[in-house]
Amino acid sequence: MDDARDMKKTDQLAKYLDEQSIRIKVFGRNISAERAYNRAERVIAALHLLTAHVSANEPARRVARKTGLRLLESLLQLRDELRVPNSEVTASSMASIRELISTVRVLAISGYISIQNAEVITSALDDLGMFLTSAQKSPLSENVSFSKEELTMERAQPEIRPRFLRTEPVLTDVPDIKDITDKTQAPYGTAIIGSRAQSILDVLRTGGELGIGVISAQLPEYSEKMIQRELANLTRLGKVKKMGFKRWSRYSLA
Repeated sequence: MDDARDMKKTDQLAKYLDEQSIRIKVFGRNISAERAYNRAERVIAALHLLTAHVSANEPARRVARKTGLRLLESLLQLRDELRVPNSEVTASSMASIRELISTVRVLAISGYISIQNAEVITSALDDLGMFLTSAQKSPLSENVSFSKEELTMERAQPEIRPRFLRTEPVLTDVPDIKDITDKTQAPYGTAIIGSRAQSILDVLRTGGELGIGVISAQLPEYSEKMIQRELANLTRLGKVKKMGFKRWSRYSLA
């Protein structure tokens, strides 16, 4: 019964958070930092909800709530530090996430929250940590390279030859005798990696086992359904390994 009530309250919480439109945008164009904050906000709100019936004198309850609020405070500072090497803010956020996971486990072992709810919270916190790691190490911005010629417009101009000089043999039309087949066509089953699939592989190359939500957050130009289809195809081609089932699925490079 307690689990059923908690699930109902969680549904109400999700509906409330989804319906609220916040006009204050502090993250600017830093989409990854904003998504990390939004994820953390939902997890911390759920954690407060689950510990509402725990005695205020219980140390684990105080630690969970205090650490959760400290995590939100740290994530607000990621607007300018998400991809800063050796960022103290990122390190502090990761430490808070790990502390929260331990605190939730203690609450579950002590019988204050159910094992099922503890698994959901810890899984969400672990995903948040993997998301921060992936966002910080993402090589996508380094994939674009420029040459000096492209930036200075100093490209070599094609040589213009006089029309009366012909250095190439004259080609004449030859009638087709039989159909010409494309000898370079890839056989069935050969891995043909498009730009979208390559972007997914670049995200997975950062290391670890990532959920589809983490991968999707790194590629906001694609929908989650599109990424899911690409992952299924990459798994079939042997480029990606899949662990787990449904919403607990994790992906890594094969």
